[in-house]
Amino acid sequence: MRTTLNSEYTMAEGLTDEQYGQWLDAWQGAFGSPPSGDPGLVSYFRGTHPPDRCLMISDERGPVATNTSVNRDFVLPGGGTVPLAGCTGGSCHQTLRRKGLMRATLDRLHDRAIEEDVPLAAGGVSEWPIYRRFGYGPATWYDSVEIDIHRAGFRDDAPGDAGNLTRLDGPEARSLAMSVYAQASSNTPGEVIPPDAAWDRLLLDPEDAGPESMMALGMPGGPLHRVGIEGRAFLSYRLLQDWTDQQAPRYTALVIDLIAADTEAEASLWRYLFSLDMVAEVHAWRVPQDSPLRWWVRDARWIRTVPKDGLWLRPLDIPRLLEARQWQGSHPGISLKIHDPQGYTTGTYRMEVVDGKARCDRTPGAVPDLVMEVGTLGSIYLGGTSAVGWARAGAIRCASPELPAQWDMLATPPRAPFISYWF
Repeated sequence: MRTTLNSEYTMAEGLTDEQYGQWLDAWQGAFGSPPSGDPGLVSYFRGTHPPDRCLMISDERGPVATNTSVNRDFVLPGGGTVPLAGCTGGSCHQTLRRKGLMRATLDRLHDRAIEEDVPLAAGGVSEWPIYRRFGYGPATWYDSVEIDIHRAGFRDDAPGDAGNLTRLDGPEARSLAMSVYAQASSNTPGEVIPPDAAWDRLLLDPEDAGPESMMALGMPGGPLHRVGIEGRAFLSYRLLQDWTDQQAPRYTALVIDLIAADTEAEASLWRYLFSLDMVAEVHAWRVPQDSPLRWWVRDARWIRTVPKDGLWLRPLDIPRLLEARQWQGSHPGISLKIHDPQGYTTGTYRMEVVDGKARCDRTPGAVPDLVMEVGTLGSIYLGGTSAVGWARAGAIRCASPELPAQWDMLATPPRAPFISYWF
C-alpha cells in the first residue's frame, strides 16, 4: 500500500540552509532536543546528514514530518559490503500521527534506494510496531550493561594491560578511532560504515555531549575522556559525579566509544575502566552479545545486562543480497516465497549454496520451502536472529520442519552481527 499526500501537505526533497535548520529542529525536537541554536551541532549534522538527502513535509504552518536516507557501506558476513540506504531522521508532529506522513516519506526513501541501485534499507527503530509494517525486521542485537566494578572484579589472569593506554587530545582521538574502527568493522557483520565527518564529534567541546545523546551513544556526564592504544584500541567516556558530604565518591563511568582491533586490546580497555579511581559503576550502552566480558570478571552476576534490538533491515533486492554475503557450508537449494507489503520484492526465489557462495534466482510458480514476510527475511539475513525462533512463532511457514534450522546453520557467522554506531 502506498500513500498519496493530501493537498494541504507538500514534500520537499533536498533542503535550503533555512529549511535544514527547521528539519533538524523538527527531527530532534520530536525526541526533546532541538539543536539549531548551536552552530557547532548544526555543522556536525550537515556533515553526517547532508541537506540534499533530506525529506520534509510541511503544511501552511511549517514542518510536520521529516526523514532522510544516507548512503553507507554495510558489512556482511565474510567481510564484504553492499550499499545501504540508512533511513534515519524520521519524525512526525504529535498532532498529525496516523495520517500517512511517515509512510509517504518511507515510500520515497525506498523508491530512491531502488533508483540508486541500493539493495538494502536499514534503520534504528524507536518503536517496534511501526517498522514491521514497512518491511523491516530486527537483524542485530546488543547488550546494554551496568557493572558494579568492585563486586564484579576484573580477573588478574584475564588478558589485557591497563598500563598500555595513553591519553589523547581531540585530533589524536579522531585519528585513532577512525583507524581502529576500520580494522574492527571489517570483521563485524552488521556494521554501517560512518562518514569521516561522524568522527568530528571527538573534536567538539569536551563538555558538549549533544552528538552523543542525539546519536544514542551516551548521555551527558562530565568532560569527555579519550584514551587509547596506538593502532589497536580507542576508548572515550564521561564521568557522572556522585560525591557529597554524606558519602565517599561513587562516580559512574559512561562509555561512549569502546573499539578494539583485537581481543587483548579490548580486554585492556575493560581492565582500565575497572581500575578508575572513585568509580563505582561502569555503564556501556552497546556491548556485542558475544563479548568475552563476562568471562573476564570474577562474578558476572554483577553485570546487569539488558538485551536490545539494534539494526533493522529492509531487503529491496533479494537475489543480490543473498549472493553478496558469505554462508557457512553448502546447501542444494532452498526456495523462499516472500510477501512484501509495498510490493518491491514479492515473489518466489531459489537459493543454492556451494562452499559458502550463493546463487539466487527468481522462480515464479515454484513450490516454496519457506514462506515469510520480507521483514522476517531482513531479520534472519545476517544470521543474528534465529529462523527457528521465527518459525516457532508462526512467522515462517515451512514445507518441512528441519528447514529453519538448516537456514540458521548456513546463515550464522562466527561473530555475532553488531552495530556500534547509529547513522
